[in-house]
Order: sequence, then C-alpha cells, then structure tokens
Amino acid sequence: MVLGIALQAQTEPHKIYEVPKAEVIYKISGGGSLAEDVNLTLEGNGKLRFRDWGAVELFETNVTEKVTGALHYIDHKLSCIKRESNEILDVDFKTKKIRKRPLPKGKKARDITKGLSKSGQQLMIANVVCDMWTAKGISKCIYKGIPLFTEYRAMGLYYKEEATSVRFDINSSSTSKCSVPKYPVEKMALFAAHFKTRHVKIPDTFSDRMLEVISLLNAKNTDEEKLPRKEKERVMHVLDHPLFESQKKLLPKLLQTMKKTRACLATAANSETANSCLDEMLSLKHYFTNDKHNKIVSWEKEKNRVLDRFDRHITFLESRMNCVRSAQHFSDLTRCMKP
Repeated sequence: MVLGIALQAQTEPHKIYEVPKAEVIYKISGGGSLAEDVNLTLEGNGKLRFRDWGAVELFETNVTEKVTGALHYIDHKLSCIKRESNEILDVDFKTKKIRKRPLPKGKKARDITKGLSKSGQQLMIANVVCDMWTAKGISKCIYKGIPLFTEYRAMGLYYKEEATSVRFDINSSSTSKCSVPKYPVEKMALFAAHFKTRHVKIPDTFSDRMLEVISLLNAKNTDEEKLPRKEKERVMHVLDHPLFESQKKLLPKLLQTMKKTRACLATAANSETANSCLDEMLSLKHYFTNDKHNKIVSWEKEKNRVLDRFDRHITFLESRMNCVRSAQHFSDLTRCMKP
C-alpha cells in the first residue's frame, strides 16, 4: 500500500493551479509620461486558458500602444505563448514563426507570488474573491493560483491586467483549443526574446520592461525621486528603448515616402491617379494615427490644399532629420521633434 502511494506521487503531475481547468478574460491598460510632452497609452485584452491543472496553458494578448505629444506612434502587439510539458512555444506574429524553447530546469513549477507578501486584503474581481499580494511597485490578486488582477507601477507609468470574466465550467472540447497558429517552428535558446543594446538586454513587451525596471529600482533600495539624473535616464532607457529604435527607422522612411508621394501627386491628372499616389503613404499611416482615410473626391478642387499640407510636413521633417539621425536616446529624439 505504501509503495502504491509512492508510485502515485511520482506520476501525478504538479498542479500549477488549484482548479483543473479555466478560462480567464482580461482587460489590459497602462501608460503614463515617457518624457516631457510624450505620453503613452495602452489598451487591449488578454485570455488565459488552461487544462490538467495547468499542465497545458495558453496566454494570448492583443494590445495597442499609442504615443502622443512631440512624437506620434501606434503599434498593435499580438502575443501568444503556450506552455506544455517541458517546453514553451512563443508565437512571433511579425515573422510568422514560432519560437520553441525548453523550460529551464527546476522552473517547471513557477511561483507567481515570489517576492510578494500577502496583504490580508481581499477583492472581488469578476465575481470571484481573490487574495492581494504586494511588493514595492507590484500588486496581484490571486485565486487558487490564478492571477485575476496584476498591476506594475514605476517611474510614473503603469501596466494593469484585470479579469473581466472567469469560467471554470468549460468543457473539454473548449480547453482542447489551447493551440497556436500553424507557423514554422524554430528552436531557440532559453528566453532569447529581448532587444539587444550596447548596455543591457531589454525585454520585448511593455509589461516585462516594467518588471525589469521595478527590479532595478528595488535593487537600488531607493525612492524614484531620489535617483540621480543619470540613473533615471538608465532606468527609463529600459522602458523607452524599443520605441526609440522604431522611431529612428520610421521617421526617415516617412520623410522619403512623403517626398515620393508629393512628387506623384504633383503630376496627378485626376482623383483616381491622386488616390493611387497615396497607397505607399497609407501603408505607413497606421503607425502614426487611427484617423480614417478619406479618399480624394475632386482632385481639381483639393490639389492645392493637399500639396500645401505635404509641403508643410516635408519642410518640418527635413528640418529635424539631422537631429533625428544623431539622437542617441529617446529623450534626444523627443527634443528633436518638438515644434
């Protein structure tokens, strides 16, 4: 009998969650001030699905990052991560590939409360009562191992995931849909999803960058407002560097595309030709604005107004381009683009 119990203990899978299966829908929000006259807003949603007490789980997010002020930028980020057995599948929607990497040894049973203290407070999230766990810059509300509320705060910015729906009565066919797109799979080393810079490896997602910043601040054991200027810049570099890299590439491309479009418009004989001139420009527009594009109806009436508008934007960008090319940090770039 004792041997039978021992064998059962060896074969029974570790329970990551204290319920066998569930589906959680999240509302994602965040943002704050990245620099003077530059604000970031995050809006989106997420979904956690798991079965077999977490032996198979899938987390998906769809987040829009919008930058306004001296810089304008919009990025739509999709993520899909599946954990199963001894491996993690991370979907890269831009390259349409799946990065496959092994779980680090000894990390199969993660602890989402590591470094946190139970506050004794309880909240009602999506009609479920959860326990609050906190640390400096971090708040989580957890029910049976499931995070129903997660918030990170640092350097005047925040990131939040809050459950809006929790279901435990899903059938097996629903939980079997813990699947990823049918993209080619490439094997990766452990956790290689970072931006490489001369100074530090920077996580790809804003939520992971917030965690990195909180870790840096807590390691220094000092308040944010007491950090020396150079230290603040180093910490903010973790948060704003991916945006800096994208803007360094997009702004020169935008200028060249505007010049090409302007030259095409100048020779357009009618509305149909004028609209076709805008095709390449419109392929970049979604990075800068959500405004709906209105087709040119009467080119004869609108020609001068449209060309004048292109001339103003081209003149402005040309006057800033030397500064943009020489910018070394995000703060440099924001100064370049101020009117």
